[in-house]
Amino acid sequence: MSGRHPFVLKRHRRPVEFLGGHYKRRVEYEAFQVAVIDLASKGVSLTVANVVAHLHIDPARVETYLDRMVRDGRVDLEVDEVRGAVVYSVRGLSTSTGRLLPDAQLKSWQMPSKLHPGPNKSVTMAVTLGALVPGLGLAYAAPLRVVMLVSFIVIMLGNLVGAHTMLGPIFWMGSSIVSALLGGLYAVRFNQEGHRATLHP
Repeated sequence: MSGRHPFVLKRHRRPVEFLGGHYKRRVEYEAFQVAVIDLASKGVSLTVANVVAHLHIDPARVETYLDRMVRDGRVDLEVDEVRGAVVYSVRGLSTSTGRLLPDAQLKSWQMPSKLHPGPNKSVTMAVTLGALVPGLGLAYAAPLRVVMLVSFIVIMLGNLVGAHTMLGPIFWMGSSIVSALLGGLYAVRFNQEGHRATLHP
């Protein structure tokens, strides 16, 4: 990215600009949404790492804003098992023209409706996904940092004992049970807080 790449929100009093990869002003949630939609329209895979790399925002803030967009129904969340990463996709975005949505359509993205909150997470689904895909299955309701940490642990221990004749089956059964329990607990916390939250207050 070279030169100026300004993102201007008509509803904002002041524009937000990216100058040489650094922020000129604090990026608000509305500007973040427009920036993410712009990246998606250019074919950038919306992972936390990619958004951080392109927009130079703190990873924790990126994760928080993307999770908020999921709750607001602006993006969908999927787990890419091949890459072992969580990927977001913008709802209703056509990338055939490589252009942003018209301003009239962007207004609905900038003004979340409080009348339609994000749906609660199914505890049954969370338990099922956690059991079927230990670690990555937690992406349904758990914070992404937890998903990455648990997945890393499962992969590392799986490489060490997963192929063992006696310990392997015990490990995979145990990891499925633990992951299923965590999935259910994080789904309950999600429904209590209205967003991805840690198990402790």
